[in-house]
Amino acid sequence: MSKKMRALITGGAGFIGSQVARHFLRAGYGVYLYDSFVIYSVPDPASVQPNFAFRLKDIFPSIHLIRGSTLHKDFLRRTLTEIAPDVIVHMAAMPLPAIAIDYTEEAFQSILNSTLNILEIMRDAQTQARLVYISSSMVYGDFQTPEADEDEHPKNPKDIYGAFKLAGEVVVSTYGRNYGIDFVTCRPSAVYGPTDTNQRVIQKFIQAALHDKPLVLDGDGSMQLDFTYVEDTALAIYLAATTPAASGKVYNVTRGESRSLKDLIEIIRKHVPHTTVVHREAPKYMPVRGSLSIARARRDLGYEPRVSLEEGVRLYVEHLRNNPY
Repeated sequence: MSKKMRALITGGAGFIGSQVARHFLRAGYGVYLYDSFVIYSVPDPASVQPNFAFRLKDIFPSIHLIRGSTLHKDFLRRTLTEIAPDVIVHMAAMPLPAIAIDYTEEAFQSILNSTLNILEIMRDAQTQARLVYISSSMVYGDFQTPEADEDEHPKNPKDIYGAFKLAGEVVVSTYGRNYGIDFVTCRPSAVYGPTDTNQRVIQKFIQAALHDKPLVLDGDGSMQLDFTYVEDTALAIYLAATTPAASGKVYNVTRGESRSLKDLIEIIRKHVPHTTVVHREAPKYMPVRGSLSIARARRDLGYEPRVSLEEGVRLYVEHLRNNPY
């Protein structure tokens, strides 16, 4: 009888990680969620517990939940040794550029030291497991072309978050080359959807609209983002983790279509007609962004995003109306 495949997801109780877990469960994996339960940005602390509960309520009987930090190397080593996962999806890291700017040393620890700990443990164990490193579209900096391609587009991050994520990519690929570690890198963009607590733009806008507060818009609304519904992001990450031909490659894991903040506001107004907007100056660290090419993910992984921005906003508004915590 063959051994049941195992997947360990750091940050697995999080917004994206819990969705990735569902894909592994459906595929018959034993799923281990390794999470420190650190919260980086929650204006309403009362919403934390309900969001965690909602993420895990339907999968809790089927998963193994481990409370631990990727910065605690000895405990992490014991955990990885005992579980011996076939796949490690590394999502545990400070999730927001705006916070990384103010807490640079903590961001360095969270993004880079945690990644290094996993790589060192994998090297020492000479494991055959695949590491899926979750990077960011912020590594590109200002977009120079209509679509940012994984290889050809320059990587010139404008902010410390993008810089640390790019450094993590370099460290992961170097360990891969030098020590034979099987790895894949994924670059998500503007992920949104139910249970997000990290104050990304769609969460902030929809929650403000539903509470009769003005949407605070940075700049004139012309900024373009490749908004990606969380279930699409999770699907792409799962496919990257389980497709043999993905080894050693980098993938944009997005919708593959940019939309302006003006577009987003008009879509929200279809569900919350009284929505109002106030403007403020855009932060200097924010790069000029746009669409990411997902041609490679389509070709190699068979990835096809399923949820348009219109449908994703509808689903998110519906969720928040039904779960007003």
